[in-house]
Amino acid sequence: MIPAPSEIFVFKGDPFGHSQFSRRTSKQLSANDSTLINVASAEDTILAKLQWYRDCGGVSDRQWNDVLGVLKVQGSTLDRAYLDEWARELGITDLLRQAVDEAGLAPGSGG
Repeated sequence: MIPAPSEIFVFKGDPFGHSQFSRRTSKQLSANDSTLINVASAEDTILAKLQWYRDCGGVSDRQWNDVLGVLKVQGSTLDRAYLDEWARELGITDLLRQAVDEAGLAPGSGG
């Protein structure tokens, strides 16, 4: 079970949006509610939040802290090749590297 989402990302018809959509998973809303919701992968959440952070001028502490939190919790389970590939495509490689460093993860480890 997962808590109710605090943020909703709208599907975009671009290549990254299609990739995010294909990697989504369904989760039960709560133990008392069998409703299934689609949830973005940890990698796609990181990438989307880094995009948001960049688009807001790099001043959103919430987005940055969310990215660091996902990196720290998911760490070794992340598909780092996927993260690196899409960070390059999205022009956020520098932000991903900075976040990985700040989260204390070794470069290129995981998935």
